[in-house]
Amino acid sequence: MSAPRGTGGSSLFARLPSRRAAIAMLAAGGAGSLAACSSFPTEGDVFQSDAVNEGGGVLIQTAPGPVDGAAPVAIVEGFLRACTAGLSDGFATAREFLVDSAADSWQPMSPLLLASGSEPLTVRRADDGGVTISGKLEGSLDSTGVLSAQGLDYSESLTLVTTARGQWRIASLPPGAVVQGSVLRTAFTQQSIRFLNAAHDRPIPDPRWLSRKRLEEAALEALLSGPAAWLKDVATTAIPNGTRLQEVKVVDRVATVRLRADASSWGSEAQALAVAQITATMKEVSGIDTVIVMAGDQRLAAQVTPLDAAAEPGAVVGMSGGAVVRGTSTTRAVLMQPSTLGTMGARHPSLGVDGGVCVVSGPSILRVGPGGTQAASILSVGDSPEDAVGLLPPRQDRHHWIWTASQGGLIVVDARGVRAEVAAAWLSDRCVISMDISAESDRIAVRHRDAADPSNQSGERVDAAAIIRDGEGRPTRLGDRYPVAGLTGQGARELAWYSGTELITIEPSQDGQGTASLVIASLGCLEASRSPGPPTANGIAANRLNQTMLLSDSDGQLWSRASGTWRVISTTVTDAGYPIV
Repeated sequence: MSAPRGTGGSSLFARLPSRRAAIAMLAAGGAGSLAACSSFPTEGDVFQSDAVNEGGGVLIQTAPGPVDGAAPVAIVEGFLRACTAGLSDGFATAREFLVDSAADSWQPMSPLLLASGSEPLTVRRADDGGVTISGKLEGSLDSTGVLSAQGLDYSESLTLVTTARGQWRIASLPPGAVVQGSVLRTAFTQQSIRFLNAAHDRPIPDPRWLSRKRLEEAALEALLSGPAAWLKDVATTAIPNGTRLQEVKVVDRVATVRLRADASSWGSEAQALAVAQITATMKEVSGIDTVIVMAGDQRLAAQVTPLDAAAEPGAVVGMSGGAVVRGTSTTRAVLMQPSTLGTMGARHPSLGVDGGVCVVSGPSILRVGPGGTQAASILSVGDSPEDAVGLLPPRQDRHHWIWTASQGGLIVVDARGVRAEVAAAWLSDRCVISMDISAESDRIAVRHRDAADPSNQSGERVDAAAIIRDGEGRPTRLGDRYPVAGLTGQGARELAWYSGTELITIEPSQDGQGTASLVIASLGCLEASRSPGPPTANGIAANRLNQTMLLSDSDGQLWSRASGTWRVISTTVTDAGYPIV
């Protein structure tokens, strides 16, 4: 029978103890607690009824099963607590709250739903006799470890029936388990799985949240199963289809990976690339320095070149005295004189892989080809000062395409100014505020707002997406957007790739008070990190690879950080930026 109607309800996670309170109870040796624990995770709330430490930073969480005679709301509350413990016990306790058929068919990790810690879930009896769970979600984690950091309203209804013993159990429920978002770092750790671009000459990192219990195996299985859905059109692999993991053993910081594969079917180049992918992926795991890859009893390529060995952007490019320069010291190289550019007012230089230079001049983008002696206009977006303000600094990608935006619309042109029509359905009613291209040029990051009200920051989003190209490298469309959390703080406009998996922005000081904040967000995370920057910082130059960056300020100064301290390195170089190589 269905649960009887009622109005009872409760706010579940609000009544659960905080991490600090739980630790205090454990330390005091309270009922159901462990007398001594060697360590606890450094982040996240503990809101289960009991917790013990397995070692290696893995916290084992437990929860009681259903209590005889419990009412429907209490059964659902207990089920939610057991879902969090399910990350430790394989959801065995959570299934005790379900009827047998539901327990057999329920898929708790498809997906794992991450509830907001600031807005507790509410459990209440519904008018139709069921029990509803409602609240806010911070995101979700799918069965492959891909996290979607997109806040959503959550509301689901569960049907309960009584068993032959007269006990309430859940008979119908939606896929996935709901847990508090703060447990993410308790049970999982984020790792970058290393795939390849189409040319197999640059890595494309794919961040995943993997179980701490079997991290080495999970990382390799993620690599063998292929890239995340949002990267599938650009990320490739040199590992043959059908390759399976036999085992991985780590001894004295050496990981031996044994694959179920026929090594004789792999060419030497494919072997080297596959081993490079596996090596780069495994070295993301703490405690591994060396990786040996075996196919059956045969060792695959022992000497490999690191995947990102060729991706070194070199010195920063900027403007000084009307000229395009490279470097910030007094011995910096002059790339283009004002006479070549045809103007003393050029800004925002961009150096291409072929040596060609683009600059912004009013509402136009000028380009000087490699070895050229005169700039040519390849794009004009108007003739008024307002048009010039709306033109974003250009980015030259590795395929010789130049990316910018004007009046909120994304624009892509080649070296001659011929436009590429790049389809992006998710930008159709949006206004591009800032954007950047990743180091391998297969991903874009975009800050965008509602086109109907672009001055309103409340509807702002930051998304990453794959850049999909034709066989000649011409961009044709952007893939599905992948939300990035934490970068839409007050006043933030800049956006840059800080590394292969991180984006960076600046939240400027408000009304000249305090200092600017540097905000860094990892792809696939629920929050961003903040640190103070120079007081009036308003511009970022990041090299997209290894967290190297410079900041510019409203006084025309260029800042660098060393050992946690910011210092001015130039007062004569402006509009700094790193080239994509």
